[in-house]
Amino acid sequence: MRSLLKGLILLCILFNFSNLFSVDEKDDFVYDLALATQGISVSQYNTGVNYSLGRGIDKDMEKAVYWYQRANEQGHSKAPFNIAIIYAEGKYLDPDLSLALKYFLIAEERNNKESKNFLNRLRGFDNLSLEDALAKYCCPKPLVHSMAKN
Repeated sequence: MRSLLKGLILLCILFNFSNLFSVDEKDDFVYDLALATQGISVSQYNTGVNYSLGRGIDKDMEKAVYWYQRANEQGHSKAPFNIAIIYAEGKYLDPDLSLALKYFLIAEERNNKESKNFLNRLRGFDNLSLEDALAKYCCPKPLVHSMAKN
């Protein structure tokens, strides 16, 4: 009986401990938004991801682009990559391939591995300009933060 009681107590402790570390998407969004408004570039990027996925908040691509832009202005390497995809796909905002290409190149200049790989793939199509290759072979998946599942 005593070992059963100890086991139940241990189980309760482990359950409560695991709840301390569970992720509430709304709380996560509010935390990132608070830091984003204070100019923290990682949180600005995370807020863009949250808006683009509808994680903890309703999906809003214009707000996602707004927060990606704030992070981009501070030199974030993933933010321009995601902006590029949004403009290249044209699902949520008017498509603009030249602007998309500009953002892919910014991400590449900042050593974003995904952008480098994607642009190198597009450069492999010798018979197409980068913009034409982008139109034909767009796009990789957007990047997310560690708490989000794509």
